Amino acid sequence: MKRITLLSLLAAMLLTACNPFGNSHEDTPLVDWYPVNVFITVEDRAGNDLLDPTREDAFVHGTVLTFLGQKYGVEAHLDNVSVSMTPTKAYLARMRGLQLNYGEVAYSETEKKTCYYLSFGEIDGAKDFDDDLFLKWADGSEDVIHYYCADHKAEWQKDGSLLIDCKRSWQLNKQSATNPFRLVK
Repeated sequence: MKRITLLSLLAAMLLTACNPFGNSHEDTPLVDWYPVNVFITVEDRAGNDLLDPTREDAFVHGTVLTFLGQKYGVEAHLDNVSVSMTPTKAYLARMRGLQLNYGEVAYSETEKKTCYYLSFGEIDGAKDFDDDLFLKWADGSEDVIHYYCADHKAEWQKDGSLLIDCKRSWQLNKQSATNPFRLVK
């Protein structure tokens, strides 16, 4: 008798834990929001790469980025990698700090450049932010990148489709901007 009661209880738990008829549109879907990285290039008015570490006047020497009260100096990570506009896979965000990289940077679908660039991150893509990243360059100049991210949504629409969205925006020195950031000094 105990066995029958236990098996009946187990069967009831299994049936209530899953929906054998497909996804219920009443359930909120789980979303794995991709981490956010900030990419920065710096050039002079003639287009010369000011992050090239072989230059005596390279902006990379002594640069510090401050985010959420934490200071990050530049670490070299010079594998030849590309910066794509859209992440392809979500995973747990790991803060790697501020790194100097060399590779292709895509400012848009049609504009790409191979150069040195700084990458900062990873910032948790599932969290709301309304914060500044302060860049203090070796020459004493400063730039401020503002990152805003809020209103994460994952909900079923009336037509059965899934809407996954959040409000995300960037500013560079209080002007609307896009990531990757191209600074001209």
